[in-house]
Formats: sequence, C-alpha cells, structure tokens
Amino acid sequence: MIEDSSIGPTQHLLLLGCIAVAGVILVCAPRAILGLHYECLLSRITGVKCPFCGMTRDFILMLQGSLPRNNPGSLFVAVAGFVVYPAWFMVATLCRPSSVVISRRIARELLITGMVVLFVCNNLVR
Repeated sequence: MIEDSSIGPTQHLLLLGCIAVAGVILVCAPRAILGLHYECLLSRITGVKCPFCGMTRDFILMLQGSLPRNNPGSLFVAVAGFVVYPAWFMVATLCRPSSVVISRRIARELLITGMVVLFVCNNLVR
C-alpha cells in the first residue's frame, strides 16, 4: 500500500475545521444531539465501552459548567482537542512552519496509543 508519508497543514486545517464545527453544534444544539439517542454498537453488543462512550454527554456537561462524569478521559480529550491542538497549530505555523508536517506513522502511533489509554480508562477507571 502506497500512502502519503506525512500530514501537512491542509490536513491539520481540515481536522481543526471539523473540531470547530463539532464544537459549534454542541454549543448551539446540545438537546438535538442528545435527542438522536444513538448507541455505541461495541457497548451494545459486548457490554464493553469504546474509548469514546459518554464523551458527547460529558462535552455538553462541560459546556454547561459541570464536570464530566461519563468517561474519565473526556476532560483530557476536550482540552487536547479544543485548546492544545489549535494552540500548537497556530504557534507552530507562525514560528516554525516545518514542524506542522508530521509523519503519518507517528500520527497513527499516537492515535492508537491515545485510544488504548482511553479504552482502558473508560472500562477500568471509576
């Protein structure tokens, strides 16, 4: 399989745009999102929570000023996704544009590691 060897500014901007749209939707229509009544297929079939089970409800709680209570990783993901990642991108783009280009292998390893940590925390930490 041949793949592009790096993630560049365009991909980061696309991801940041998706994060921004998700944030706006959560702020403007939290009841509509909760009203969808979607269920995690993994949790429904196996009883095991996926790394992200409960995060939508927790993000809405945080927007209302409450602490998350459905997934122990929710606060970390919210801070990482809505604060740290956008701040890193802006600083890196302004100060050192070459640091915005990340190897796909490294990005994949970080993503897998993060998901494993979230999975363990969501199923073992309470």
